[in-house]
Amino acid sequence: MNIISRLFLSASVCVTLGFSGIITGVSVIINNEPITLYEVYKYSEQYKISKKEALNVLVRQKLENSQIKKLNIDADIFEIDQFIENLANKNGLSQYEFLNMLKSKNINIDDYKQDVKTKIKQEKLYGRIFKEKLKAIEENELNDFYKKNPSKFKVANSFSVNIYTSQNANDLKAIQKNPMLQPESVKIENKILTSNILNNKLNAVLNDTREGLFTHILTVENIPTMFYIKEKKDLTVLPFEQVKNSIYNMLSKQQEKQVIDEYFEKMKSSASIKVVRSPA
Repeated sequence: MNIISRLFLSASVCVTLGFSGIITGVSVIINNEPITLYEVYKYSEQYKISKKEALNVLVRQKLENSQIKKLNIDADIFEIDQFIENLANKNGLSQYEFLNMLKSKNINIDDYKQDVKTKIKQEKLYGRIFKEKLKAIEENELNDFYKKNPSKFKVANSFSVNIYTSQNANDLKAIQKNPMLQPESVKIENKILTSNILNNKLNAVLNDTREGLFTHILTVENIPTMFYIKEKKDLTVLPFEQVKNSIYNMLSKQQEKQVIDEYFEKMKSSASIKVVRSPA
């Protein structure tokens, strides 16, 4: 073997060993459960966060999983289907349309359902934790929040929009990514829509979408449709009684997050954690 071949082989071995080290190297061991460097790097890349943030998330996941196992929490196929159906309805789609939309984005349905199962088990765990620490929210707290945050309860009564329709939903998705595109299949109409002619679901979608953005793609009269919000007009603040339940849900979620974060911080402080190698 000549010297060039030896050098090439040596370099290849180094690269292989280095890559193997990333895949098999352990970053942290928490309660005898390892988190590999590869898991940290993969999570960091997938969610576009720092490796330190990714490691913190993975540690939290290990703690949650240990509690889910300890409490024998599970989710069955009926709960998974119901979760997906509810999510589809919120997006103005049937379950069939929603799953087809996922397939069009090259999302594996079995993998997605497994993620939903994990989400349901997580929510059940959070529910148990939160129930033990539940603190009643008084009406004066709701009223204070309403008075201090009037912008959160403003709604438009009319909308200046561009309406995009096409038999090919992929063409609408392409426009969302690049508004300069003009596929032949897409029809565009400029309209002023008033809340009194809109159903509650579309009214909510238009109000929830900021000016200068597209709504998600809806099915309107069996045609894929999306709206570009040019301007919201005739703004009014909803009365307190109408939004009281929404405020209660909002504050409950804030309280829930605080309780759950504190719960797992305590778990983390008492867990057996060994740092083998910090991700760079």
